[in-house]
Amino acid sequence: MKLVTRTFFLGNGYFSGSNALWRTAALASREFDVDAQTEDVDMAIQQLLDGRRIEFCAESRSGELAPIDCRGLWKQRLRWTIGWDETSLKHSGAFTNGGSLNCRARCGLVWTFLARWAMTMLTVGAVYVGLPVTTYWPLRDAVWGKTITYTGRVCFLAGTGPWLLATLEALLQAPRRGRQGFIQAFFVFLVASPLGFASFFLFNFLLQLTSCFKLSTGRVGAWEVTKRAAPANPVKRDEAGATSADKAAAVDVEIAIPAERALKIAIPTPRDAPDGAGLSPQPKTPSTAENSESHSDQRASSL
Repeated sequence: MKLVTRTFFLGNGYFSGSNALWRTAALASREFDVDAQTEDVDMAIQQLLDGRRIEFCAESRSGELAPIDCRGLWKQRLRWTIGWDETSLKHSGAFTNGGSLNCRARCGLVWTFLARWAMTMLTVGAVYVGLPVTTYWPLRDAVWGKTITYTGRVCFLAGTGPWLLATLEALLQAPRRGRQGFIQAFFVFLVASPLGFASFFLFNFLLQLTSCFKLSTGRVGAWEVTKRAAPANPVKRDEAGATSADKAAAVDVEIAIPAERALKIAIPTPRDAPDGAGLSPQPKTPSTAENSESHSDQRASSL
C-alpha cells in the first residue's frame, strides 16, 4: 500500500532495497555512498533527481529471511530508520532547488522523505494525547461541540476501514493458502487493529527517537550485517557444495508479471562460489541468447 500511495504522489516508483532491475548505464552514472546506512535509497534519490523514472510493478513478488531474533530486528529497523533520516537530510535541499524534476515529483519527495516527521508528531498527539483525553472527557457534542465531535468520529471510521478491509481480504485468501492462511488472517486482524497500530507506531517512534539521537551525537557507527534465520527448507548441496540448480549451465527466470510485460533473463549459475558469493559466466544456449537479445531494451523494469 505504501508503495502505491508514494508512487501516486511522486509520479514515479522508488527503490528501497527489496528488488529491482537496473539499467547498467544508469547505475554507472552515479556512485553508491559507501558510508550510507541505506545506500539503495540514496541511489534511488540520485536517479530521481537526475530525471530518471522508476516503475513500480505491483504484480512482482520479492521476499527475504527474517532477522534471527528481536535484537536483530531492532538493529535492522534502526539501520533503516537512520538511513532514511540520513538520506532525507542529505538531499533535502535538492528536493526543492536541484535536479531535473517537475512540481509533482518535488512535492512527492518532500511528502515521502520530509513530511513524515511532521506526520509522526501529529500521530503522537492523536494517539497518545487525544485518546486519553477523549477517554476522560467523552466525545460528545455537549463537551467538545459538533465540529470536533463529527471530525473525531470520521477519523475513527477512517482508521477502522483499512482494518476491516485488510482482515476481510486475508480471510478471502485463506482457503487458497490453507491452514497457514487462517493463521495469517488472525495476525492481520491483530496488527491492523487500533491496538496493533498503536503498538507498531510506538515501536517506530522509538526507532525515530533513537535515530535522531545517534545522528545528532555522531554515534551512527558502521554498517552491520543483519543475522538471518535459517530457511524452513534449506537447499541441499552435494559434496562439492553445488545444488541441483547449479548444475545447469544457465537458467531462464521468468519474473511474475503480466504476460504483456513478461521478461526473461539469462542468469549464469555459480560454479566456483558455492555460497553464492560470485557468479562465473556460462555460454548461453541459442534460445537463451535470442531471448536475452530480444529483450535487451527491457532488462530494467525500474529505470
